[in-house]
Amino acid sequence: MRATERTSSKAVSNASPPPSGGAQAEIGAPSRRAARRRRLGIPFLWTLPAASAVVALQLVGCWPLSYSEDCEDDARYCPPAATGTGGNAPDPTCDPDPTQDAGTVTERCAVFARADAASSGDGTKARPYASLAEAIAHANGKRVLACSSGVFEESVTVKAPVEVIGGFDCTADWTWSEQARSAIEGSADEVALTLAEDAGGVKVQSFTIRAADATKPGGSSIGVAVADIEAELVRVDVIAGDARDGASGETSAAAQNGASAPADVSHACVIAVYGGLPGKTTCDDGETSGGVGGLGGKPEEDEGRGQNGQTGTPQVDPSTEDGIGGVGHGQPGASIDCRSGEPGARGATGGAGTGGSDTTLQLTSIVGGDGGKGVNGARGQGGGGGGGAKAGQFCSLGGGSFTEGAGASGGGGGAGGCGGRGGAGGKAGGSSIAILSLGTQLALTDVT
Repeated sequence: MRATERTSSKAVSNASPPPSGGAQAEIGAPSRRAARRRRLGIPFLWTLPAASAVVALQLVGCWPLSYSEDCEDDARYCPPAATGTGGNAPDPTCDPDPTQDAGTVTERCAVFARADAASSGDGTKARPYASLAEAIAHANGKRVLACSSGVFEESVTVKAPVEVIGGFDCTADWTWSEQARSAIEGSADEVALTLAEDAGGVKVQSFTIRAADATKPGGSSIGVAVADIEAELVRVDVIAGDARDGASGETSAAAQNGASAPADVSHACVIAVYGGLPGKTTCDDGETSGGVGGLGGKPEEDEGRGQNGQTGTPQVDPSTEDGIGGVGHGQPGASIDCRSGEPGARGATGGAGTGGSDTTLQLTSIVGGDGGKGVNGARGQGGGGGGGAKAGQFCSLGGGSFTEGAGASGGGGGAGGCGGRGGAGGKAGGSSIAILSLGTQLALTDVT
């Protein structure tokens, strides 16, 4: 005798083949019920040989399956459907424009703001927010409706796609007037109203927006700044204040003076004759030096003439007498005395700084390019060395007698001064702008 069970005809592709000689096993809800029956002791049908009767064996006990267990497979075993009371009716739609339909001027559809309200408001009609920025921050998908009384003295930044509508008379049950405007006056050196990157789809209606005058050097006065987003301004008056000039460039530090020549020179009647040493100064663009003083004349050389002093460096223009050494005593063209060296030429004047660079637009401001630093002046030329004195019979031997000796050498020239440093460029000035848009998606309707 072999037990079999009747199953549904629905099968899955990964079913196991039926046992040898038995009916094909199939997968379905009845098979799951049968499996529970075997597990819980539910009556089975035993198939006997053809000549035998079919008997049913009933196990003693209560029905072991709950409604929930069998209801999973067969709706006939499910309990009657439960009934309940009806819920609250849904709120009327908030889609209609509150400027046309007073039915949406309600707390379920809007958050309320009034500039002259108490600071402890909660955004209701009876207790509106005193700050427009606070009302926008608590809108949570609702509109923000603002009274036309008072002025919102604050800079406002919108970071969500909210609809902000002014022009409501909160003393007349928040009725709206097309001629009325709510007012925003931004803080100094800040944009009065900013529509930020996350505010795509924002709409601002029935407002007068005034930017304060800039107070910082180079500060701008901007009424409305809009990121590159879809945004709309309707019946909005925008007024920009005065911008400020940029700060002046800084004056450079004083240039370094040239070094004086040391007091080191051979005197008359000495055996070792040498010219006076020059002054030397090292600058950013190189060295400047005076000329060495001319040697004093020797009785046995060049008829005792004093030598010319050397020219100071750097020599700017050889065709001029700037910085040339003095003519020695006794040289052609010399006076009866030695001649001093000529002063060195002035260093070249520094060039002007470069102009300010292009302006950069930002959501918070307009940044202009500062002026470039002035070019440093060039170092000056050192002075020429003095000419040497002619040899002569002026060296005392004592007892009132004199002998011929070397003349005194010329003193060295002083160094030229270093060039003046270029001054710092002036800072960019600010801008006065009513509406600044970083893109082309801003729609304007009745905007002045």
